[in-house]
Amino acid sequence: MSLDGFLSRKKAILVALNSDTPDKSPKGYVDEPLLPLIVLINTHADYVTTSSCSGRICTYLEGLDEGATENCEEGDSNISTNEGEEEEPKGFDENTSLAAVEASKRAKGGQWLYVSHDPVELPVDQEEGPSSRWIIDTLFGPEAHRVITMEEQQQQKHAQQIKTLGMARSQLVYFKFEPMILHIEASTPTSAKQFLNHSLFSGYRNSGILPSAKRTMLAIRSTLKLDAPIAYIPHPTTSAPSSSSSSSTTSSSSDPIYLMVSLTYLRVLIELSNDKFHANVDQMGRFERRLTEHLVGGANSSAQGGVKQGDQGAWEDKDARRERKKREGLERAAAAAAERARKAEEEQEEEQEEEPTPET
Repeated sequence: MSLDGFLSRKKAILVALNSDTPDKSPKGYVDEPLLPLIVLINTHADYVTTSSCSGRICTYLEGLDEGATENCEEGDSNISTNEGEEEEPKGFDENTSLAAVEASKRAKGGQWLYVSHDPVELPVDQEEGPSSRWIIDTLFGPEAHRVITMEEQQQQKHAQQIKTLGMARSQLVYFKFEPMILHIEASTPTSAKQFLNHSLFSGYRNSGILPSAKRTMLAIRSTLKLDAPIAYIPHPTTSAPSSSSSSSTTSSSSDPIYLMVSLTYLRVLIELSNDKFHANVDQMGRFERRLTEHLVGGANSSAQGGVKQGDQGAWEDKDARRERKKREGLERAAAAAAERARKAEEEQEEEQEEEPTPET
């Protein structure tokens, strides 16, 4: 890994960030809540951010088209499809394992139905319950007209309830809350390790150094994620509640989307995600303060001959902890040996005092 290569890549990234050209994310620009943190990190000589997301609530429809691929990480993602002729979507054999089903779905394209980088605004004048369709309109966006609620399914005549296993093998819609994620390139493995320790100390427990032969990359992630299936589109091989399009032999963009949870449960998911949004913002603030104090502050102090570069403050890495434990162990062993010698000396003095004085 070359330092010159890191410096040239960092320069190119900073030029792109300061330009008016949209980036590769769906929004085309950096999330505003992340700007102070990104500026702080990129100011340091050893780091540069490569992608980011401040956090989002979204609903995602799995893809089944063979000609489409999903490029979906925990940050902002792009969904690309190949133009041209595509194979018809296929169902799964009855004996197909759920692991194989999930792997197949992840390898094919999908559709974002709703994405928000802010908490969902709950309308105070809307009623809660089966009649409250605003949740469907919000979470399913342009496909809201295809959604059939559980209450509507129960009202359908001659409805056939699909088995749970059939739902799992169907085309699923997921409700997701995804917290802040940062991808960062470090100049050296040592600097990456230092940044990782600050991240873990700030609560980003899912963070780690990514394996790469050419770069030293970090992914900074927390455990605030929420991911739940909420609806499905049956495959032709599964039975589903009867509808005007259920006789079709293949799924299409006009097939119904069947909710597998109640509207009340969807509202609970939204409220939980809004709470996680606030926790996510608070965690970002703590992270920014720690980096300012220990990372940038330490670098500036070392340049002035103050705090030594690499001082860890309230935290210590694995090597420092090992050295401290070794030093403390030696100190305890030395203290124990001194105590044993002292006791032996005292016992010897007592024995001498107890010996009778010989008569003359």
